[in-house]
Amino acid sequence: MLDLGFGRGAQLRALAARGCRPVGIETDACLAREMRRSGFAIVLARGEELPFRPAAFDGVLSKVVLPYTDEERAVREVARVLRGAGVGELAAHGAGYYLRYLLMSRSLKRRVYALRTLINTVLYRITGRRLAGDTLYQSRWRMALYGKRYGLSVVRLTPSPRFLGLPVFQYLRVAKRA
Repeated sequence: MLDLGFGRGAQLRALAARGCRPVGIETDACLAREMRRSGFAIVLARGEELPFRPAAFDGVLSKVVLPYTDEERAVREVARVLRGAGVGELAAHGAGYYLRYLLMSRSLKRRVYALRTLINTVLYRITGRRLAGDTLYQSRWRMALYGKRYGLSVVRLTPSPRFLGLPVFQYLRVAKRA
C-alpha cells in the first residue's frame, strides 16, 4: 500500500497493524526521517512524480493531499502505480471546507486563504492554470474526469458533511479498470 503524503504517520501505522506493507511518500524531510526511524519504508517525493514502476501497488491512500498538488498529475500517477484491480482511497477538501473557513473563521489569515482557494479553483476550472495561489478544492466531477482519463473508475462516493449545501470533503474510492 502506498500512503501518499503520510504526514504524522497515522495511516502508515494503521496499515501496518492490518498486515499491509505500507510505503510512505512525503515532501517534508523531517517527517520522512521521523517515520524512517520508526521502521517504515519512506520515500521523499511529490505525488505528481512517484518514483515507482507502473503497477507497483495494490492500493493507494491519499488523505487530503490532492489540494496541495497538481491534482490531475497526481491522479494520473495514482493510476499508473496501481496494479490491475488495485484500489485508491482519495479524500480531499470540497468547496464547503473553504466556504466554511471564509464565512465562519475568526482568523483573517484563514479567511484570506479560503477566499484565495475558492477563486483559484474557479480560475483553474476556466483556464486550466493556477493564478491565485497553489491550493484547489476538489470536486467529484473533476476527480471522476481524471479517473476516467487515466483508467480509474469511481466505485464509491462516501457522503460528506456539508456546509451551505456544499461538501466539506470528497471521499472517493477508485479502482483500476481492467
